Amino acid sequence: MDLFKYDLVYQIIQAHLVDHFTFIPMLTKDHCEEDYLKKAKAGKCNNDLVKFLDECRRPEKRDIKQLGNFFKGKITIYKKDDEDKYFPRENEGRQQYFKEIGDKLPSKSLILVDPDNGLEIQHMKAKEKYVRYEEVQGLYNQMDESSILMIYQCYPRMRTKSNIQKYFDERSEKLKNIAGDLPIYIDDNEIRFFFLTRNNKFLRELLGKEISKYGTSYGLTVGNT
Repeated sequence: MDLFKYDLVYQIIQAHLVDHFTFIPMLTKDHCEEDYLKKAKAGKCNNDLVKFLDECRRPEKRDIKQLGNFFKGKITIYKKDDEDKYFPRENEGRQQYFKEIGDKLPSKSLILVDPDNGLEIQHMKAKEKYVRYEEVQGLYNQMDESSILMIYQCYPRMRTKSNIQKYFDERSEKLKNIAGDLPIYIDDNEIRFFFLTRNNKFLRELLGKEISKYGTSYGLTVGNT
């Protein structure tokens, strides 16, 4: 869902809600790439982005650092050397990963946390495909009041709408415990993005309006409560 993800980031920057894009990837070795052009419901109207991502499918350009060419200096990618490009599996490694990020967050930035699957599952050990709530809390505490925290979340493999709703409600409540408000969210029935702001009602209001406008343009589900 790279097309949806990066187009949404692009639109938030274009709306001048933030000045910078801070990308925190949590790429794992068994991460699979999808055919975003066939599956994408959102972002397809951004012809420049579609062309750019299509170019990035070429073997010599398969590197997230290529995003710097599209966002043109308005992006910071937290990525170590090539030998450390994957998110660390061991607990000590991930603690150091997030500790170092916290000292480098630019101001007035859209901070995207991008795990393979999303937020940790209750009563299960949070492996490398999930971001922990304590890690979200740490980033939230480190960012300034002019920044926005954006979190990637896959849909769960559940059969009933009620179970899926419960799944997302639980995550929203846990994020509310961090930010004091329920998160703004948008989804395309395959992935959901949560957004948190920090002690800035004006920014939250502007963000909610921008997300609603984007959702309407692509027929997506949006929540702003």
